[in-house]
Amino acid sequence: MDFTREVVVPAALSEILGRIFAFLFDSLPRPSRGARELHRRRLERLLGNIASMVEEAEGRHITNQQLLSHLKALTAGMYRGRFTLEVTDLDDVVSRNGDGDDEDAGDGDATTAAASSAGKRSFALCRSFSRAKRSRVTGLIAGGDGGTERLVAVAEELEGLTRDYMREFILLVQGYPRKVHRPVRTTLYMDRCVFGRHVEKERVVDFLLQHAPSGRAPYLSALAVVGAKKVGKTTLVKHACDDERVRGHFVRIEWFETPDVVRAGGLPGQYLWESGGPEYLAGVRHILSEPRFANAAGPSLLVFEDAWPMDESAWAALASSPTPLGDGSKLLLTCRDADLARLGTADPVVLHRLQREEYWYYFKAFAFGGADPRDHPRVAAVAREISEHLERTFLDARVLGTLLRANFDARFWRRVLAAIVSCERRPMHVGVLLELLPVRGRLQSYGYCRSPPKFTVQDVLTARPSGRDGGSGSGSEEGFTVHLCKETLYMDHWYSITFKNDGEATPPVVTT
Repeated sequence: MDFTREVVVPAALSEILGRIFAFLFDSLPRPSRGARELHRRRLERLLGNIASMVEEAEGRHITNQQLLSHLKALTAGMYRGRFTLEVTDLDDVVSRNGDGDDEDAGDGDATTAAASSAGKRSFALCRSFSRAKRSRVTGLIAGGDGGTERLVAVAEELEGLTRDYMREFILLVQGYPRKVHRPVRTTLYMDRCVFGRHVEKERVVDFLLQHAPSGRAPYLSALAVVGAKKVGKTTLVKHACDDERVRGHFVRIEWFETPDVVRAGGLPGQYLWESGGPEYLAGVRHILSEPRFANAAGPSLLVFEDAWPMDESAWAALASSPTPLGDGSKLLLTCRDADLARLGTADPVVLHRLQREEYWYYFKAFAFGGADPRDHPRVAAVAREISEHLERTFLDARVLGTLLRANFDARFWRRVLAAIVSCERRPMHVGVLLELLPVRGRLQSYGYCRSPPKFTVQDVLTARPSGRDGGSGSGSEEGFTVHLCKETLYMDHWYSITFKNDGEATPPVVTT
């Protein structure tokens, strides 16, 4: 009875009202496209100018913080303009070609019910009131053409951004030296370029290359990279360490994870979860005094990943004491605690999640590859909803975007969208995979490993159920690991998820 009242009745009312509104507004006139085309060409010209400025600036070693701030604003405006153009074109294509919702009606009902049962709702899961019809309704209610107004607003914003500073910006940028090697921004090299973090990377590199005065306190030169979980702190630092200027400046670059640091400062046999906090600072002190850094023929770079909070007075005492590190050595700390940023000798680099327009560009590269979303309007509409519901992390886009591209079908994409809308587990890509993959085992772990797993997500999706022998083709009876994505920057490692067989549950047999 509760299921009927909470799920079936709202879904039926939504369906009836959607069809009534669709019938009423289908008969209304559509707005003229003449003014829209003029504003579209105006925005395209602006984007061409801004893109050339951004490309020229990103090809230079810029150290001026004001120029970097203006470059960041130009980059954000460029992605916002591209997103606006794509959304407007896609709405036009859908409006011209019709909705085509009946083709996947059965699957739409299923995904809508799944999302409704979770207490959430996504417009892409509503068949009868499509995005194109909603766009016309919005325009009529607002008294204008929503697409044209969107183009005008973005064009005016970009004109204001470039009007006062374009000539001076170009002249100042040309005074900086060019980079020797520049990454190619395609999906094949996506893990070789720091997408959306160019300004932050230049700030880190500039700190690492600055000459620190020697022979006086503070003896430690440290920079904190602060941000939320999965926002890309470690990825940013890896790209900075991979820069040819940094690699040529330091004779040693070493990484230290939290367990390594606590193990160095704790008691023999002490577990990580038994640490009360002081062990981390003791571990940092122990690492700094190791002979290999004192005997190095030049400066060293030490990266402490996911650093723990440390007592500020104890850290100040450590920084004011001479260390065996070579002159010019630097420390990088990645952390989630903003208080830890005060321990640095320079202003921290704070990372925020990408803007939704910029994140769509990144997500689209994995989900569509080289395909044009305008050639697949129904799939693109679902993709935009998926991008809106994701938490704008790089791993979500890489894992789920690759999965979507391997199953380029609107029905499957709606299944993924329904799983995302109802997902309560974090990280989100793990919760979605647990919903989609036909695996009866329980989740054991997820993370990076040094050796490539045998199976991919696509192998598991196309696997047949295991037989009585337990499935010799899928791994051991204890469990199996599924490859999600590979990262080649700094070191080769694979991001994977491991399932543990639980009781009678056995992994699927992958047929090859």
